Amino acid sequence: MVELSDLEIAVMSVLADEWERSGPPGFLETTAIAEALKIKIPDAKSIIHSLFMKGAVSTDKVDIYAAYLTPEGYEMARKK
Repeated sequence: MVELSDLEIAVMSVLADEWERSGPPGFLETTAIAEALKIKIPDAKSIIHSLFMKGAVSTDKVDIYAAYLTPEGYEMARKK
């Protein structure tokens, strides 16, 4: 099992909620994630990067302007 911080779990939960609302993969802009969690955008980007390295999310290719759960990430989010 992958070790996740509380903020990583929170980001995954926000993305999983979007997945369920709009359908897979639940694509959300980093600003929306930061606003939902009341954190700064650089902090959201850092958390997204950490989740990317763990295989739980994917991001756009240019910069971390948005993120979405991988199927594995969705399963991890809903088990927490």
